[in-house]
Amino acid sequence: MPDEIARAERLGYDGTTLLELTVPPTLSAAAGAIVTEKVKMMSGVFVAFPRSPMATAYDAWSLNELSGGRFQLGIGSQIKAHLTRRFGMDFQPPVRRMKDYINALRAIWDCWQNGTKLDYDGVYYKHNLMIPYYNPGPLESGFPEIHLAAINKFMCRLCGDLADGHLPGDPITWKWHEEVMLPNLEIGLERSGRKLKDLELGGYGFIGCATSDAGIDKVVQGLKERVALYASTPEYKEMLSMHGWTVSQEDFAAMTRENKWEEMGNLVTDEMLEAYAVIAKPDALPGALKKRYGGKVDRIQIDETWFEGLSDEQVSKLITEIKEI
Repeated sequence: MPDEIARAERLGYDGTTLLELTVPPTLSAAAGAIVTEKVKMMSGVFVAFPRSPMATAYDAWSLNELSGGRFQLGIGSQIKAHLTRRFGMDFQPPVRRMKDYINALRAIWDCWQNGTKLDYDGVYYKHNLMIPYYNPGPLESGFPEIHLAAINKFMCRLCGDLADGHLPGDPITWKWHEEVMLPNLEIGLERSGRKLKDLELGGYGFIGCATSDAGIDKVVQGLKERVALYASTPEYKEMLSMHGWTVSQEDFAAMTRENKWEEMGNLVTDEMLEAYAVIAKPDALPGALKKRYGGKVDRIQIDETWFEGLSDEQVSKLITEIKEI
């Protein structure tokens, strides 16, 4: 992980997005902070509810200090099955719980940064004990940024109301972003007296690139399988329906029950993939990204899993060109 984050800084990336799969993203951020000086490190996403707000507050505070203010806390709620069956947690209404969680985080940080008495009394979380021995004290860089993973309308409203930035998640179609996400982010922003320009907007969907036709075909096939994986979950049912495609969420779910994980990618048509992804060769990719994202988002996320045949020099050149969009 230190090598990968150092490479990202060397190639010119502004930041890295650290997933929570088999390694906590906070551990990855600590490893990266030690060997870099400029690149940001975002947990994308840190699953909030298995940890108390106090535990998360300490992690994010320490990482912001270690990195000199370069850590961004990207948090999300995770779906019910993973919370209850993998993490062994109870399931509570996620939007209401997340609001309480973020408010608790900021109350704790306010205590550390400004000396405010800790007396947070929320719906799900209560924090009213902080003795000097456990108080890490103020940071020159101040509070870590909070970026909230939000796909559906009510979580998007909460994001607009409380967060510093928006994490759209994958995979999101352009239509869902324009017709569901943005209007609801603006509703939340209005509640907090802010405008869309005050919220850092993350790019949505997948980005693929290859230097040859065969490489493009490989990326297309891989992305169809990945889109199918997400489309099999109930959370994406409404997104599939709004496009009017003949294939449904249940079609994908039925194939998962038969363990046809690779075959279900065949259900994803070229039209569907175009809604979820931007795929092009290196010379055409910046223009394609400008057409999809230009003037609409502040940050796009490149996952080099979906790059085929590009050298580090080619990737660095692409980063420079994309920054000019």
